[in-house]
Amino acid sequence: MDHARNKFKFTFLILFLLASCSRTPEQQLVSIIENKYANLYVNDKRHKREILANLNHYLKDHKLNDKNIKDITTKVHQINDGHVVLFDDRKEKNIIYASGINFIPGSLFIKSCAECSPALVEDKYEILEVNNLNLKDYLEAEKFSVAASTPWGRNYRVSHALRERSDNNEVTVKVKSSSGKLFSSKLIWHKQITIPPVCVSGERLQDNVFKLNIENLWCDDTTAKTPWGRDQIFANFKNQFDDSTSTIKPTDKIIIDLRDNGGGGDTEVEYVLNAFNEKSVFMYHYKYLKKTQPGKAKWLAKFWPVKLDLWAKDGFDFTNLKNKPAKTFFDNKVLTLISAGCFSSCETIASVLKLEKRSVLLGSRTHGGSGDPVIFPIKGTHYSINIPTCITWQENGRFYEGSGVHPDQEVLQRPLLKADNVLKTAIDQVQ
Repeated sequence: MDHARNKFKFTFLILFLLASCSRTPEQQLVSIIENKYANLYVNDKRHKREILANLNHYLKDHKLNDKNIKDITTKVHQINDGHVVLFDDRKEKNIIYASGINFIPGSLFIKSCAECSPALVEDKYEILEVNNLNLKDYLEAEKFSVAASTPWGRNYRVSHALRERSDNNEVTVKVKSSSGKLFSSKLIWHKQITIPPVCVSGERLQDNVFKLNIENLWCDDTTAKTPWGRDQIFANFKNQFDDSTSTIKPTDKIIIDLRDNGGGGDTEVEYVLNAFNEKSVFMYHYKYLKKTQPGKAKWLAKFWPVKLDLWAKDGFDFTNLKNKPAKTFFDNKVLTLISAGCFSSCETIASVLKLEKRSVLLGSRTHGGSGDPVIFPIKGTHYSINIPTCITWQENGRFYEGSGVHPDQEVLQRPLLKADNVLKTAIDQVQ
């Protein structure tokens, strides 16, 4: 009896594996989201599953190919997760065009655009219209052109897509300067030239005020002749961080600017936190999605000899003090600027600095997205999908995903001031 049962289980396993290998690309895409996407179980669960069902229905009659990829991408973006992104793995298809727009950090305000026609000289410009749509209607019309976890994060990403995008279609913006003058300007798109990334930089604002710009936590140099490994990527960040902080004095007030930081690696997060915290600090509480969705797990349990569990055990990450910068700033007064442009691992830095009472956060709420994303190739296609594989909590028990980190003091950009008034407020407060 046991021999027959085990034989049946073995036969079932072989058939199951063969069926998995023969799945169509369309079935693979839906299966990956169903079985690997941890955030499918938190926040707006019903909405996410409805979108997934709609995607599945669409894919029954439409192939995952170049003809349909725009519609499929739009449907994927409707899941509302900044990490769920479809990629085209063909490098020649990933041409990025740049307009030359320079935004006030973390905002929807344009600072300058030297390559626009006519050029926008340095000022503070409020965007009134894009292609004859007022800004509110434009943001609504384009909301699924980007992946985003929250409405405020989506507005940030849609507006900043005016700076770079995958097409060079004509775009005209109508803006108003800080003095009230109106301008219409056409964006001139140029093929973006790949240059080594500036991930960390520093600038002295006053004799005793230093601004540390942490713009990227994944410092990969795609211009290198051979692809970089993880150690090289971290070493590049480490060197830039140490170089940028080398002139900070023990008496300096430090303003950390995270407003346009799109995230990156946990090792980089740890390195930054260890610069400002003398003791090991809590980073996040996490739980990985281990198996498949509950219904399937229950069904498989009837045939599977090993007990299935939907989730792996809870994990708790703390900083390792061995990963310490060349200089530390445990006694310096620190103020940190945040906005909807601070995403993913950037939000971990903001949350820890706030909850450890190591820094006051000033600005607007962070994007609200997390979950250790993994890129899964879709066999038989040129595409892959990025999926968050775990859910994460801040030390106070609040989700990162869909929530973000709130500032201690909300300060928003004001259109009638030429200066970056969020930064000006920070300078006034650290004195």
